[in-house]
Amino acid sequence: MFLLGWCTRARLLLTILFAVPLGLIGTGIALAHEGRDVGDYNFVVGFISEPAVEGMLNGVSIRITSAKADDHEHEDDAATGDGTGTEIDLFSHGGVFVGELAAGAHYEFTFSSEFDDLTVPFHAHPVEAQGSIMIGHDKPAVDVIVIEIHENGFEPAMAMIRPDTTIRFENHMAEPTVVMSGPLSEVTAPEGAPAAANAVTGLTTLQVEVTHMASLVSQVMSLTEAFGNPGQYRAEFIPTSPGGYRFRFFGDIEGTAIDETFESSNTTFDEVTPASEIQFPIRLTAQRETENAARGALTAANEAGSDASDASSSASTAKLLGMIALVFALVGLALGGAAFRRSGSRSSSL
Repeated sequence: MFLLGWCTRARLLLTILFAVPLGLIGTGIALAHEGRDVGDYNFVVGFISEPAVEGMLNGVSIRITSAKADDHEHEDDAATGDGTGTEIDLFSHGGVFVGELAAGAHYEFTFSSEFDDLTVPFHAHPVEAQGSIMIGHDKPAVDVIVIEIHENGFEPAMAMIRPDTTIRFENHMAEPTVVMSGPLSEVTAPEGAPAAANAVTGLTTLQVEVTHMASLVSQVMSLTEAFGNPGQYRAEFIPTSPGGYRFRFFGDIEGTAIDETFESSNTTFDEVTPASEIQFPIRLTAQRETENAARGALTAANEAGSDASDASSSASTAKLLGMIALVFALVGLALGGAAFRRSGSRSSSL
């Protein structure tokens, strides 16, 4: 467990060091994506790379598979007797299984003979660790193997089983979790690997509206199919503010109207993390903080200028009123003096 945790942290550090200069997507760690059935299709949605970090290249990721195609695939396997499992998707999030577990709950998945000689990676949210399940006829013969999910990882993190063995995932945390197959971060399938038979490929009729939930700022983006990963679509962008995001997918898939919304949360996919939380040893000022500070300084300067203008205007008005009062006083004195002289003149004549 210690070695696994150390490798995870090392992979995150190396990704942070190289992601910006190389312009690559992927932090090396993923927490979770959200899986959901949408009509005859299954969506697995999240950020391309998780945890998503403010100011780093990332984007929307969606994997689309067809339940109808999956049924057809199993019928073909039964007809041909082909149990090699060469079309099993080991690389996408949730390509084999996705299970949502409440606190204290469990999820089971049985690996049939088509998984023989395969290794299935898996991970869970919010556990920052990866496990793997090795299937083969030379492995120990048991009916059920329990994998416990804890805050610091899986116990055990590796399981070796024979085909037709059931893996039972148990949530030993005080919060809900999602466990799913696939590596920690989105990867490209090896060259020459066949696409999963139920992957929905070649879509050009689906878009995503991305919304920053705190500010409600939205933008519609186009989805493009990931190179070397059939059925995986993405819309790249740089999240410049931390917090929750909402992804709304709309359009159609093979003539079926789609309007489905996914929101980041503790039980779905990760929110965007402030860059300062992973910076060391010096905390760098984020661009949004610099802009906010500059905007605040400009507002303060404008207010100070307005106050000074108001003060100057008030001083001018007071000065003008003072001058008017002085004029009236002088006029009053002059009139009073003239009246006094006329009064003195009448007294002399008497």
